[in-house]
Amino acid sequence: MTTATATPTTIGLRTVLEDDFAVARSAWSAARTRQQRKDTPAHRTAFAEAGARIDAVLDMYLDARLVA
Repeated sequence: MTTATATPTTIGLRTVLEDDFAVARSAWSAARTRQQRKDTPAHRTAFAEAGARIDAVLDMYLDARLVA
């Protein structure tokens, strides 16, 4: 049985990505609230951009897991 061990670099990267995800999730939530209050092109754009940022962070997390 093989056991994967986390290196300090992996732990540091994971922490950075988790922090980045928390910020992205907060921005997404705020953008969603603004759009729900008033549906404008600017609010739709902000909501879409926040969703794209979450996707990017999740992709980086998955990529990092494949390497580690």
